[in-house]
Amino acid sequence: MADPTPVFLCFKWGKGYPCKYTNILYRALSDIMMGPFRLICLTDDPEGLAEGIQTQDIPPFAMDKGDWHKGMWPKLTAFAPGIVEPGTPVIMIDVDVLVLRDLTPMFDRIREKGGLHIIREIPDTLPRWFPKLFGKPLLSNSSVVGFVAGTQEHLYQESRDKSLAELSQFRNDQTYIHHHAHDRHNWPIGWMLSFKKDLAYHFPVGLVRPIPRPKNSYIVIFHGVPNPEDMAQGAFKRWGSPEKFGYFPVRWIKDYWTRYSRDTDR
Repeated sequence: MADPTPVFLCFKWGKGYPCKYTNILYRALSDIMMGPFRLICLTDDPEGLAEGIQTQDIPPFAMDKGDWHKGMWPKLTAFAPGIVEPGTPVIMIDVDVLVLRDLTPMFDRIREKGGLHIIREIPDTLPRWFPKLFGKPLLSNSSVVGFVAGTQEHLYQESRDKSLAELSQFRNDQTYIHHHAHDRHNWPIGWMLSFKKDLAYHFPVGLVRPIPRPKNSYIVIFHGVPNPEDMAQGAFKRWGSPEKFGYFPVRWIKDYWTRYSRDTDR
């Protein structure tokens, strides 16, 4: 049987990230990927998504919708049967990432090793600098998750009928995946970088030193603040956290955001 076309799988629900984030991701992948791929968006509202993005309803999930954002629990529906053909290499990817290079080597890794591939949790500054004093066991970050369709369906089947209270022993979706995935692997260190934890500078360095574009990484992930859109604004608009912030655009992020944006996106 011919190797199935690899699939990127993303989510759009609620009001957190408007459709422009999904559209920018699709346009970036279309520009950067060297081979064929499909982008499937699991969504409760497909209106406004760019032509070429395939949409499906979010599979049935019993948790009260008001609790979905308390850990991004709907991401567990990515493992539901029937979304894509079994045997297809899949990368579940957050819509607020920046894609820097062709991601074909990531699909190759999924095919070769099998199992589930996830980012090792990225430590904060103090645990990174002083691991003996502030370190803790590192779990996983689910911004980019790779797997072969049909091999991790238990992650959905064992959670689909549970309430938030029944899953309360797990802080969020990525903790659940970390503890329940079959044959879990970490992506190689450096393939994915956190903008907030790996790239942004502490005050006052961030006020005077430009943040360079990573040379050898595949994806930059965002969690918490800032969002990539924040650093594509004009001058003197503050972005970032209390410790790491700036007042000017990050040039390569602004270029990326401008290149793949469209005025008609909501």
